[in-house]
Formats: sequence, C-alpha cells, structure tokens
Amino acid sequence: MSTEHFRITYDGPALDTHEMDVRDLAPALLSLADACDAASQALFGPKSKMVVNVKASFKTGSFGVDLTLTSGVLQSTIGWFAGKDGQGLANATAVLLGLGAFGGGAIAALKWLRGRKIHRIDIHGNKRILITEDEDQLEIEEYTLILLQHREFREKLEKALDPLNCDGIETIALGRDESVDVTVSKKERGYFVTPPATDEILFSEERTQAFSIANLAFQEGNKWRLYDGQATVFVSIEDTEFLLRVNSDKESFAKSDVLICRVRVTQWQTDAGVKTDYAVLKVLEHKTHATQLKLPTV
Repeated sequence: MSTEHFRITYDGPALDTHEMDVRDLAPALLSLADACDAASQALFGPKSKMVVNVKASFKTGSFGVDLTLTSGVLQSTIGWFAGKDGQGLANATAVLLGLGAFGGGAIAALKWLRGRKIHRIDIHGNKRILITEDEDQLEIEEYTLILLQHREFREKLEKALDPLNCDGIETIALGRDESVDVTVSKKERGYFVTPPATDEILFSEERTQAFSIANLAFQEGNKWRLYDGQATVFVSIEDTEFLLRVNSDKESFAKSDVLICRVRVTQWQTDAGVKTDYAVLKVLEHKTHATQLKLPTV
C-alpha cells in the first residue's frame, strides 16, 4: 500500500475570511477523489483503487485542504513508471504525476491545448508528441495521453474544478505543502470541459433478412416498423426503386406480407449503450399473404 500527500488550495476575494461554502467544496473534493480513482484504473487496471482522505485541519491563507492519496491494493507498476533499479514509483505518486498535481501531466497538457483539437499524435518511445491543427507541438508521457483519452477521468477532473464557476473564487492550486506546482485560473476553466462523446461503430455487416410488416411510414425520412421474427425494429428504406413503386401505388400491402431484403446492420457504441441501426438496401422480394391453401398436385 502506497500513500502520497498533496494540497489543493482555493483562492479569490470570496475566501478572504478563509471560509468556503461546503456545498461548493464537498462535490469538488469528491470529484477530485473520483478523478484519482479513474486515473488509477486507467493506468493500473480495473481492480486498482485509490482513496483520498483529508489529512489535517483546513489551512488558513486563502483556503487550503491537505489530502492523502492511498492505493487500496498494491498493483504491479507499469513499465513507464519503473526506475533503473527495477523499483517502480508507488501507484499513488504515479496517479498524481499523471493528474499533474506536481506539474506536468494531464492538467498541464489541457492548459497547453487551450481547447484546441489534436490533429495527430506521433510516437517516440514512451513519449508522445501532440500536434494541433495549427502545427503546435507538445511532448508528453505515455501515461498522460492515456488519461487525456479516458472519458471518466476527464469528466471527474472537470467537476473538481467547478468551484471556479463561483463568484469570488479565481484560482485552484495543487502541490505539496507550501509549494504550488500547478494552478488553474477561472479564465482557464473552459480548457477542461470534456468534449462530447462521439458514437463509435462496433461493426457493420450486410445480410439477407426477412421481415414482416408491422407499420408502414410513407412520409419521406420516416422509418418503417418491421418484425424480424424476434422483435419489432425500426428500419430505414434506402431502396429508391422500391420506394418509387410504393409512391406510385405499384406496391400494395396486406397483413402478414413478408419482405425479403438485403439489409445493412450497424451497431454503435454510445453513451447510452449499444445502438443498432437497420437499413434496407434492396427489397429482393415482396411475398404477399397467401389467400388460398396450397393443395398437392395430381
């Protein structure tokens, strides 16, 4: 089990009396703890656990809180934290380095980016070169890039800076004891906003599939409700020739009709979970409901 000490300090005119509204402080400290925990899991695996505790009484002079960060389980250290003698840095120290509590790390990288998009990333050993769209460059450690790409860490770090949204709180500083290693000002608050999630395609395939018709939508852009034998799904029709026949009344439909289709099925990873899209590329056959029994031929 490893332990590291650090201090977070809030400063601004609203803190001249060395008092701070607990409704602003408590959520921010909880989010800072969650950010450290998310960073630990990103760097050392899902079983890694970090605990943040208040070490001592609140300090005077602005408004400072002394904290300890303790790894709940001693994990094997990742290669980029290992020293020449094979002894890696303690997990708690590694998390704070990645966070940027002692300078550098994710906080410094986000301040440098200033909300700019990363155009590409070059790899040089354990170093990563961030290159923006305007060709500005910054060399960072591999573990810093891991945290920059970790959504939960970014969201918790953003919330940990929420006191900067309050009137009279101008800066938040991190460091050890009396030293200040990194600061975030009110005007820099926007650099830490987590970018919106983009849906990621998990897979896309084309296949032949039969559907019975549950509900028709004849307005342009509306999806048809079709039944695939297990569930009702919403399907976009991209077969323009078939739609033309429908619009010109050359296709008629009855209950229990079946469409044999060439279908593209795409699954997406979204914030809400996995989403599945169906698109009919070609209606291969329209089987109308049989009104007569088929008898054996003589």
